[in-house]
Amino acid sequence: MTLPLDAAAVTDVGRVRDGNEDAFLVDDRLRLFAVADGMGGHRAGEVASATALEALRAAVAAGRPIDEALEIANEAVYEKSTDDPSMAGMGTTLTAGLAVDDDLLMIAHVGDSRAYLVRDAAIEQVTDDHSLVEELVRDGRLTPEQAAVHPQRSIITRALGVADGVEIDLYPLVLEPGDRVVLCSDGLSSMVRDPVIARIVRREPDPNRAAEALVDAANEAGGEDNITAVVIRAGEPVEGASGAGPAAVPDGAEPGEGRGADAGPEPGSAADGPAGPVHRAVAEPAAAAAPPRRNGRRRAWRFTRFAVPVLLIVGVAVAAVGLYARRFNFFVKYDTAGHVTVYRGVPGGLFLWSPTVERRTTLTGRALTPSARQDVADVRRFSSADEANDYVKRLRDDARARAAATSTTTTSTTTSTTSTSTGTTSTTAPGSAVPGGSPTTTGPAAPPPTR
Repeated sequence: MTLPLDAAAVTDVGRVRDGNEDAFLVDDRLRLFAVADGMGGHRAGEVASATALEALRAAVAAGRPIDEALEIANEAVYEKSTDDPSMAGMGTTLTAGLAVDDDLLMIAHVGDSRAYLVRDAAIEQVTDDHSLVEELVRDGRLTPEQAAVHPQRSIITRALGVADGVEIDLYPLVLEPGDRVVLCSDGLSSMVRDPVIARIVRREPDPNRAAEALVDAANEAGGEDNITAVVIRAGEPVEGASGAGPAAVPDGAEPGEGRGADAGPEPGSAADGPAGPVHRAVAEPAAAAAPPRRNGRRRAWRFTRFAVPVLLIVGVAVAAVGLYARRFNFFVKYDTAGHVTVYRGVPGGLFLWSPTVERRTTLTGRALTPSARQDVADVRRFSSADEANDYVKRLRDDARARAAATSTTTTSTTTSTTSTSTGTTSTTAPGSAVPGGSPTTTGPAAPPPTR
């Protein structure tokens, strides 16, 4: 029995950007669905996303597995960027789903667009983001909350078209009746939280209305980027259905039981649609064509010519890590001489960046309370130099107050002792009379006893 798939897509320019560099693909005949988020500026991003989807559809129609189809799409974008200087450095994310059997959807992924699975009341992010902050989260160096507001959250570490080769992530997804799969650009996932995405697609059974509601929610949250959502709904199995036949399964992937594909409406794409309100553009399916091939004779000079943009991307990523290590991290601990010291950086260092001394004080652990002494020994971390210096100031003020209190107590004790000694050694002046007796004369007072 065939598990029918009903899909729809919506894209929108958002409330900040002037143009829409997102694109989508919905081809029910091929059972192929995709989202691409272009980059490059001056319309290069739009060209990159549209080129990638055109090459993807042609390769799948020619019988290529989904991972090979993305590699071919990468070649198409890369060759176009090398042939046209105005498109140099352009690239795109691409997250695609291809039904290779009745209940098996093969997800292929590059970049920070996403695929979600919504099943019953739960939502699962299927793909991993290829972005700087997401890798820092996976390494435990950032929390998800810090990543959501990090100034380098838009830096991606993998994209189609920026080099002549690319690594593709594959995720086999076995569907059940009632499942929803959401493919989206980061204009949705960065503005709408995962539980809200799940609630919207569960509330709207129609994929088109669900996609429109997702885009509306992203715009209501600020619409800071282009927004694209593809919603795929798995229906109840249909016995005896037939279609275009099973698609090719990538090497190493687990196929289903070999049931036929389900035919459906014509595919849609927003690659050439106008920027503006929410819209759904429909295009004619591309004819099967030989996939684009790399021109081997020009590979060497193309690599030399465009190695610089790739190195720049790597340099920006390294600089971003350095900025995080040096600008947003401070800590307080004892230096080798036992002085309370403010350091800039991450304790133990991060990649190429070791901590440096921001401020060294004369305050030592002996002047602190036992709890404060242990607190410094455990290494206190702060997000700014002001916070670290305020903490040191509180330690110093507390130490001075304790020292002043100790000094006052010592002075009071000394004064009391001196008064008692003076009363004991006072004598009557020479020639004075002692009441009730004869005049007496006394000599100097005896010195106080010594120890």
